[in-house]
Amino acid sequence: MSSAPEPRTPRTPFSIADILGPRRGPRGPAASALAEPSAGPASPLCALEELMRETLRRLDRRAPPTKEGAGGNPSELGARPVCHRRRKSRTAFTAQQVLELERRFLFQKYLAPSESDGLASRLGLANAQVVTWFQNRRAKLKRDVEEMRADVASLRALCSGIQGRRAQLDRGRRLDQPDPGPQPSDDQVRVDE
Repeated sequence: MSSAPEPRTPRTPFSIADILGPRRGPRGPAASALAEPSAGPASPLCALEELMRETLRRLDRRAPPTKEGAGGNPSELGARPVCHRRRKSRTAFTAQQVLELERRFLFQKYLAPSESDGLASRLGLANAQVVTWFQNRRAKLKRDVEEMRADVASLRALCSGIQGRRAQLDRGRRLDQPDPGPQPSDDQVRVDE
């Protein structure tokens, strides 16, 4: 009654045939590809990478052709999609512009549209830049205030803890030892030789 074990075909733990079993696998042209895996990837990570490459190849076949030099081959693993709209580079304000913006912010946290237009034209900036600068500066002020409040609260807790310890030490000294009074300095102490 000893029978030789049947040879098993190597399968990956991620194939649908492994999950559903050989009789319940999908039917159709894709079923034959899944039922008969090739040598198989060496690890689950390799299987995932292979699956990703195949998916990207299929998507690449369906996508319309792109312009050359627009962003490389989108089927490469880890490649990012091509952005058609370029993001504007960060504006570097001059020291004079920042000084004027900070001076204005010191007195006025919110600007009316006419005020932001006037300030922008005076500084040689776009209105949107001035409006954005004020929004960012208000957000920074809010973060700074919250951080200061947290610092003050932690200092209060620290000080109350120190004061509580000091009071305990003072009470302990009073109960255990009488106050010796003022101590003489080194100059006042006489040493007999």
